[in-house]
Amino acid sequence: MSGLTRFSLRNRLVVALISVAVLIFGVSSVLSLKQELMPDIQAPQAAISVTYPGAAPDVVADEAADPIQKALKNVRGVTDVKATSQTGGAQLTAQWDYGLDTDKIIADLTSAVDGVKSELPEAVKTEVAAGSIDDFPVIQLAVAADLKLPELTPLVDDLVVDRLAAIPGVRDVQLSGQDTDQIAVTLRPHDLRAHDLQPDVVNQALQGQLSATPAGSTHDGNTQLSVQVGDAPDSIKQVSGLPVATTDGPIPLSKIADVKLATVERTSLARADGRPALSVAVLKAPDADTVEISHAVQAALPDAMSRIGHQAVASTAFDQAPMIEQSLHDLATEGGLGLAFAIVVILVFLLSIRSTIITAISIPMSLLIAMIGLRIGDLSLNMLTLAALTVAVGRVVDDSIVVIENIKRRGAGAARLSIGGVVDSVKEVAGAVTASTLTTVAVFVPLAVVGGPTGELFRPFAITVAVALLASLLVALTIVPLLAYWFFRGRKLAAGAGAHRGEDEATKITALQRGYLPILRWTLKRPVITLVLSVLIFIGTVAATPLLKTDFLGSFGDDRSLQISQELPAGTRLAATSRAAEKVERVLADDPDIKSHLSTIGGQESNTATFAVTLSDEADAAAATDRLRGKLAAVRNAGDVTLSSAVAAASSNDVTVILSGENSEVLNDTVPAVVAAVKKVPGLSDVRSDLSEQRPILKVSLNRMRAAEQGYTQAEIGQALTAAMQGTTIGQVSLDGVERDLIVRTHAPNPTPAEIEALTLPVSQARQTEATEAAKDKLQKQSDELTERSDALQDRQQELADRQQEAADRTQRQSEAKVRDQADDLRKSRREAERNLEKTRAQLRKLKQQQPAAPKQPQPGQPQVPVTQDQLAAQQAAAAWAQQVAQLQAAVQQAKAGVEQLDDQANAMRDQQDEAAAQQDDADQLKQDQEDLADQQEALGKEQKKLAKKQEQLTDLRADPLTVGDVATVKTVDAPTAVSQIDGKRAITITATPTGSDLGAVSQALQTTVDGLELPAGVSVEQGGASADQQEAFGQLALAMGLAVMLIFIIMVATFRSLLQPLILLVSIPFAATGALISLLITDTPLGVPAMIGLLMLIGIVVTNAIVLIDLINTIRSRGAAPEQAIVDGARLRIRPIIMTAAATIFALLPMGLGFTGGGAFISGPLAVVVIGGLVSSTLLTLILVPVLYSLTTRIGNRRRSVADGDQPRPDDQPEATSADENETGLGIIADGSEESRP
Repeated sequence: MSGLTRFSLRNRLVVALISVAVLIFGVSSVLSLKQELMPDIQAPQAAISVTYPGAAPDVVADEAADPIQKALKNVRGVTDVKATSQTGGAQLTAQWDYGLDTDKIIADLTSAVDGVKSELPEAVKTEVAAGSIDDFPVIQLAVAADLKLPELTPLVDDLVVDRLAAIPGVRDVQLSGQDTDQIAVTLRPHDLRAHDLQPDVVNQALQGQLSATPAGSTHDGNTQLSVQVGDAPDSIKQVSGLPVATTDGPIPLSKIADVKLATVERTSLARADGRPALSVAVLKAPDADTVEISHAVQAALPDAMSRIGHQAVASTAFDQAPMIEQSLHDLATEGGLGLAFAIVVILVFLLSIRSTIITAISIPMSLLIAMIGLRIGDLSLNMLTLAALTVAVGRVVDDSIVVIENIKRRGAGAARLSIGGVVDSVKEVAGAVTASTLTTVAVFVPLAVVGGPTGELFRPFAITVAVALLASLLVALTIVPLLAYWFFRGRKLAAGAGAHRGEDEATKITALQRGYLPILRWTLKRPVITLVLSVLIFIGTVAATPLLKTDFLGSFGDDRSLQISQELPAGTRLAATSRAAEKVERVLADDPDIKSHLSTIGGQESNTATFAVTLSDEADAAAATDRLRGKLAAVRNAGDVTLSSAVAAASSNDVTVILSGENSEVLNDTVPAVVAAVKKVPGLSDVRSDLSEQRPILKVSLNRMRAAEQGYTQAEIGQALTAAMQGTTIGQVSLDGVERDLIVRTHAPNPTPAEIEALTLPVSQARQTEATEAAKDKLQKQSDELTERSDALQDRQQELADRQQEAADRTQRQSEAKVRDQADDLRKSRREAERNLEKTRAQLRKLKQQQPAAPKQPQPGQPQVPVTQDQLAAQQAAAAWAQQVAQLQAAVQQAKAGVEQLDDQANAMRDQQDEAAAQQDDADQLKQDQEDLADQQEALGKEQKKLAKKQEQLTDLRADPLTVGDVATVKTVDAPTAVSQIDGKRAITITATPTGSDLGAVSQALQTTVDGLELPAGVSVEQGGASADQQEAFGQLALAMGLAVMLIFIIMVATFRSLLQPLILLVSIPFAATGALISLLITDTPLGVPAMIGLLMLIGIVVTNAIVLIDLINTIRSRGAAPEQAIVDGARLRIRPIIMTAAATIFALLPMGLGFTGGGAFISGPLAVVVIGGLVSSTLLTLILVPVLYSLTTRIGNRRRSVADGDQPRPDDQPEATSADENETGLGIIADGSEESRP
């Protein structure tokens, strides 16, 4: 290490220029570092959001949360999975250990969730996102104006939210308490059915008409013109007139819906000092500067408020920047005071302004190098890193003190300080200061193995201290020797404060040494008594340990920003919660110490409210907090009201009791008894559980079989109800320059159970398919009927054609007129024949009258008489008459036959007439039948066309919608508002806030209470929260301390090349705990993580003094001095630098330990108290106990070597052998007697 000194002295200008560069870059780094309240911690967890519209909490847990939890638990590295299921969704949190690759685990979690999606209902949607502490707002504002909230909300949204969101580094701007209007389109179901429309058709029709459509651009000469199609509606009337297509043509929207401007049902309210306001919360990106963002927000507000007008005012409810700036300022002040105190201590001991200046320069140089390291490591300037720099102020001068003191001591009496003299002086202590610095740095290396939030939180602290200490070593070996050479080369160094070189070193006795040497010699002569007293001190330390209070991180020190949480019974409406919040507001308004308060009512739950309270600068924060807590506890009918620090809300100190089990009912029944038991634990307040209350809900109970038959799932019905009651946002419409959401719903808000049952459901695919198939069957049946009718008409047509052919064949017969004429002629002929017949008959009758007398004939038997002439003439006449009669009779018969023939002809003619008439009738009927057939064919054609059109419209067919009541019943039941799970088991968390500072005692009492509970079978219990975090952190820090001791031992073995001497040095470590314990008890400071970090740091600091002491003793012995004399001389010569470095560190930490400003007290206060107390005790014991132990080990080593050599024991005043064999035994004090071999 002396080579660095030689280089710096030979290249003095180069070192000077490098120092100037460090100064410039260091100051630049200070100005450019991000400023934050706490380090940016990337929480090792992921949030999995699950949405399951309409599903009840238990259904969400069973059907969605459980399968996802099982998948997440199988992801490598995931340690815990928690889930909270509520109506319509769930929030899951997967946690893993710090230090793992977050991006890889997030990818694995996403893959696991995707892999289980096939087991989830179709309606379930998931989203995986990493968690971070940056969700805590940078600044929270309250905006109020002389406007109604519906008028103020869009102005704030446009002029404040949008402007703040544009600030570099802002991740999100959240607006709450808004009261906005929207265009509500409430569809009328009966009109939808009348026009054969479905809600989704209306939605699609409206979506394409809410904005103009850009169609490109063109040009007119030298002018570029944009082409825009249509206009966006800008009034309720225009929206009402938007066309909706139907099967009968387009109709205006007003024909099927009521369109009006409606106020959105509010989910949250905000009030600033009781005045209605809007809450604006600004969140930053992980790599953004909190203070810069806060200042940018504050700078943007005046212009934004002036643009809003109407007396608009933005008040700050919460702002991290003032806390950060005040904390950093306070810590810087304490660091500055510590720096001044350390310089005064150095001046008092060195009694040299030049030496003091040289030593003091190492402080800013080391800190500036640390600042450069922070910038390179992309770390921010926060409470932890600045506290580290403040703590380092007292430690970074140690190496410089040792170096400058040794330079002055060795150069005392010299005529002129030479480069060689400076190098030799540094060389003498280079090994010691290097080892001492490395041991201090080494204690922070194990923090890398400390997991959880403790390791993440304090890792920047450790890095900062380590860089500062390494920088101080570099400065002590380069700049300090250079400055010493420049300052002292022309001067003769005084020897009064130390001793001159060589043999004179052992002769000069100072006042400090005169007080110390008698004590040292007494202890060396009485080692047993000294050891016994030391053991008693150690035993007393261990015995007093239970008296310590313990906590986790302690108070963050910002008690002027308070947060009040209010929770009313589940199901409480927003208006009722607002009235209860007014009671809390009245308490806040009446308190004189409250500067302002912002109330936020509702949000995710309508039964909760939060109040951001800012105390006045003059207020006593602790007294005001206690007073407020008492007043709030006295408020009646206001629900559960809890009060805490705003910063503590981000890192809770609450303790928890977690109950878990498989049976929810048994678990729920167990909670009241556990809560009652926890309330009895002393030191706990605000005991509450996350057991969701039973509250009345309208439960839509499905007939699952009926719903399945109709093609509905529970989620689909839930989504339908959500769309019906809450509506679907279609787009936005600008009214009077303000963008309004346009929503379409099928029912007005807040329906009754009967109205819910009457809500129509969208037609399911199964029902649509069934309706389509039914329509197809019906159309097919109609088609078959039309086909049959067509076939019948074709047959009829054929029949008519045949008849028409027969009629054509009869056209060759006589016509009816001709037949009539022939009939007339026939009748005439018959009359003539009848007349002739009558005439003939008359002639016959006349002839018969003229019948001549017949001649007399003889009687039979009489003789024949001869015929006479007369008789002959008479006979002839008779014969002629008879002949004539016969002729007439023949003529009569002939005439009669003619008449009969004419009758026959007449009859035939009549038959012909009848046939002609029938033929005419047939012709007329044929004509009528042909006309009827044509009509039927025309009607059939129309029906066929209608059928074809219906077949074409099958794709547009809509089944008749069902109502909710067709597949479900709606009734009021009591149900939990949420279901919590941990690793797949039902879990309920009981939370309590410790009222005192002894978290350990409270945790122990709580554990005793929990262990005494008689829990039902299947119910398990465990502690969580701050107590579990404390136990984990203490265990990990204890491991880190063990590793630190091991590393220190290794470094010291490498330094001294001995196993025994490092063990002597480690003895001082336990005695550091003595002073630390006493200081904690005196100051009533709890032992928390910051104090444990102080103990860890103390391990490295206290060994430093012992290293410097033993190194000089070894050096003196290597020059031939007897062990006893070497011990006395070494202790005498090292007492001043040891006490000087200890005093400088103690006084540098004193402002923080006493809390002069209170800034950063949560880390620097306990740490400083521990280091101060531990350094005092360890320094005193180091100056006494280490020499005694060194003397004893030397005597024992000499006796053992003498026995091994067979000689008498060597007197203690003789130099010790230093063979390599002795060193291998571990009992040798040094490995090489030469000074050159010494570091």
